[in-house]
Amino acid sequence: MIKVSGLSKSFGNKKILSNINFTLQQGECVLLLGPNGAGKTTLLRLIMELYKPDRGEIHWSNKARNKSEVGWILQDSSLIDRVTVKELIQYICSLHKDSMSPEEVLATSGLVDQRKVLTERLSIGQKRRLLFALALAGKPNLLIMDEPTAGMDVEARKSFCKKIVQLKNQGMTILMTTHLMHEASLLSDRILMLQNGSLTCDQDVQTISRERHIVKFTLENEQVAKEIALHYKILFNIESSKWEVETQQPDECVKWMVQEGIPFQELEISQRTIEQFYEEIVKKEGDFDVSIV
Repeated sequence: MIKVSGLSKSFGNKKILSNINFTLQQGECVLLLGPNGAGKTTLLRLIMELYKPDRGEIHWSNKARNKSEVGWILQDSSLIDRVTVKELIQYICSLHKDSMSPEEVLATSGLVDQRKVLTERLSIGQKRRLLFALALAGKPNLLIMDEPTAGMDVEARKSFCKKIVQLKNQGMTILMTTHLMHEASLLSDRILMLQNGSLTCDQDVQTISRERHIVKFTLENEQVAKEIALHYKILFNIESSKWEVETQQPDECVKWMVQEGIPFQELEISQRTIEQFYEEIVKKEGDFDVSIV
């Protein structure tokens, strides 16, 4: 659907993006990750042609070339004031040749009871729900979203996730950012990672989860952990109060510990999560006691 080639962008002397290359295929949900200031919002704005690149190109397929078929939500997206929710929905629907009905958009927003409320009186979460529904009003082929669930409560986020799964199943292409890693694990097919303006990872979620497993267990004392550390990288997770070994062969790891008489308890084996993957990439500090390596 979209091919990004050699995209670079600077503001003044500050380089924001450098030589970004990736493709976005029809019907996939791609998650754009990266720490604050990595260039995620700038990249989305370039794709939407709100900014012009210094170098590089964005190639659109014929199906995606009609920009009226692109829905989007940015972090700083705002609503027209002094109109009711229903009036704004009716207006946005009127701008599209082939749109959802106002009733469908209203139902998608989950604001049926607030349809006569002025938009400026909505809560932050309600405004985000309305923006999401409005982005779908024109039946887009491509949906671009920057932190779409910011400010939403738990129930609204559940409804959002359910709708995204439905849209994926219908063949919609989705590119989004989020800081909620649980959402990322549930929704995304592929991960793009931005760091310091460069694309450092382009990998499908199944591969990320499959290539590493976490073997978790409790130990009687730290001395035993030091013995394990001679063969495996072992970390202590403060949150779960368990030791963790990350490995591509979890069965072999457990077999070795049994053969060596390691007195482990409360054994768990799980696949690496998107959150763990993210922490590895950006070298996030503070979650683990890494004194034993």
